[in-house]
Amino acid sequence: MSYEQIKPFYPKDMGTKKGWCLQNCRLGFHIYTGKYASAKTAYEAAKKNGTLKNMYDIPKNISVPVYQATTSKYGHVIVYDKGTYYSDGKVVKPTGLLGWDTHMDGVQVVKVTSQANFLPAKGYWGPGDCDKRISYLATFMRREFPSYTSAKALGPEYGKYLQSAIKEFQKRTGLYVDGYTGPKTYKKLKEYGFDY
Repeated sequence: MSYEQIKPFYPKDMGTKKGWCLQNCRLGFHIYTGKYASAKTAYEAAKKNGTLKNMYDIPKNISVPVYQATTSKYGHVIVYDKGTYYSDGKVVKPTGLLGWDTHMDGVQVVKVTSQANFLPAKGYWGPGDCDKRISYLATFMRREFPSYTSAKALGPEYGKYLQSAIKEFQKRTGLYVDGYTGPKTYKKLKEYGFDY
């Protein structure tokens, strides 16, 4: 099963207040109001709602809350971020993992996608999108078209520098120029050697 990140996680924005793990994790996802009183109630809701998943099938390319076994009556939640675990603003080596959730305190952060290719479920990449797949595109553009792809375009965010490079690519290849990477632009990129 494939998952797509729909609410990005920002480790630097994660809270650090001891005893406030649920709020600390929410802040990392830029969720500023909570639905549940504790990590334990969020965990119980995830089990009831069917959003809790087994740890053995956690995808490597997503950021999600993970519940840990604890003796605390409030429970404990940490964040798995593309291979790294964070707890209260610090990198940790977790133990006693109970499962991961597609929601963070009631807000959906990842969704199932049937599209196993480069494009996201919505069908295109554009300004403001952030995903590991975008970094592959940016690296390809910089390598193959350095004359009009700034090094500032590199990374997982579809920012103004990558959009500018895509516009130039579209212009030079006879495509409609909008700076978005949709099916037609993706097909043309593949003709030039982009392989995802």
